[in-house]
Amino acid sequence: MKTLTQAATELRLTLSEQAKVEFDLIVIGGGITGARIFHQAAAQGIKVLLLEQQDFAWGTSSRSSKMVHGGLRYLASGQWRMTRDAARERENLLSELPGLVELMPYLMLHQQGDFPPAPLFHRVLSVYDKLAGTQYHKPVTLERAASWLPEFSFENVAGVSLFADGVTDDARLVLRSLQDGVLAGGVALNYAKAVCLLEDKTGVTGVEVTLDGGKSCHQLNAKCVINATGSWADKLHPLNKGELRPLRGSHLVLPFARLPVSACITFFHPKDRRPVYVYPWQGCSVIGTTDLDHRRSLDEEPGISHQEVEYLLSLANHYFPQLAIDEDDVISCWSGIRPIVTQGKSQTPSKESREHMIWSKAGLISVTGGKLTSSELMARETLEEVKKQYPTLIGQISNASFSQLTQGYADKRLKGYFGHFAADVSSMQNDDTLGVSQCQWRELEWSLQSESVAHLDDLLLRRTRLALILGEEIELYRAKLLCLCQRVLSWSDEQANSEWQRFKSIFNDSYQLPIKTTEQAKGIGI
Repeated sequence: MKTLTQAATELRLTLSEQAKVEFDLIVIGGGITGARIFHQAAAQGIKVLLLEQQDFAWGTSSRSSKMVHGGLRYLASGQWRMTRDAARERENLLSELPGLVELMPYLMLHQQGDFPPAPLFHRVLSVYDKLAGTQYHKPVTLERAASWLPEFSFENVAGVSLFADGVTDDARLVLRSLQDGVLAGGVALNYAKAVCLLEDKTGVTGVEVTLDGGKSCHQLNAKCVINATGSWADKLHPLNKGELRPLRGSHLVLPFARLPVSACITFFHPKDRRPVYVYPWQGCSVIGTTDLDHRRSLDEEPGISHQEVEYLLSLANHYFPQLAIDEDDVISCWSGIRPIVTQGKSQTPSKESREHMIWSKAGLISVTGGKLTSSELMARETLEEVKKQYPTLIGQISNASFSQLTQGYADKRLKGYFGHFAADVSSMQNDDTLGVSQCQWRELEWSLQSESVAHLDDLLLRRTRLALILGEEIELYRAKLLCLCQRVLSWSDEQANSEWQRFKSIFNDSYQLPIKTTEQAKGIGI
């Protein structure tokens, strides 16, 4: 059974020897959409390669709201099919990936004059549960809700609704999908940039790819290429329906002690009446999210703006006035770019549809849009398009199951995060945790050995979420982290120090508040 690293190392060695390699399918894009297509294709017995120009989950798929949900607001806007499909996919993920995808209680707070009011919203929740085949929603009194949220201002709150949706570590969901795809026979490469498509008179025949920052270039042939690059989809090849509208959503991470919430609290922002959230995640509390046009280059790490910081903090202080939360309370932040397919930019960002779209031409399928929860549905529909072009390549398309351990394995979290290899991770010696996180040193060591880690930021921002959870306190672990990387990856002292500086620069520029990096020069190691 090969790990991500083993399969990638073998292919890179083959390519370095200039051997000719052909695939049935090449998937471009290492986010959740590409990862689920890759897993699905490998499970069908297809010879499949996935290429990612940065690190796996580098883009939106490590910077989402982490919610695995059907999307109640899409139901409210009449997008029944999207809500139904996403809610059912949520149930599949909860069933298959306990420890990685977990159920989280939600409290919807209805202020006087809000639409829908609590009684009508309960009816909506009944439909929501029916679409998913579940029964999560329950009536809750204001008195009971107030006992759960003593710091919350219930002024003008007329009612409360209790329901449930899923929460996950989005980057780990990508990694789990990729690793299970490798177990089924696929190969996935990060830091492998598809610079152009190969074409002849019959259509697309493969891709030209550069490895290791352009140090080597290779032409790889395939029966079909899938463009699953999210917000970059129209950069690789023009789309023939609609256009992409990159929208940025940002979040703030705070210590749980400063903003103690044990459920996802959802309400309307007092400024613009958008639905927003405060929710627990990884031992911290998160405030999110914004929704505005992203105008910077997609190749740059996205970061939060002063406007978004003010928007999110004003939300917290409006509903939790006693806590007096300010910028000094923020541990970290993240910003993700949603790949929205629009027919025109006249409407506000939050009213744009989150439906996915698929385009086809000979030898090429492009897919973008959609949501984290519906990524498996997107994968199936994309492979159906491949099947139309190559009927003999793919058999009956169904959900690709995740690898399962024996029932006797007890560590639910490791089982969810590492699947087939959870017992191997568990058997490693060092089980000490880092700070307030649940992450153990042996998980870092396993990731360095087996999950295609090329840079320190891969490890601290995506394989684990230590930088997001610890913030500046990660400096306390610098020496031990670099020692581990040097031992496992054979980094020299110079390379280790260079990697720390690279990580520090990325973190301070894109995962800290702008005032801390540009005006006060606060941050890791400064």
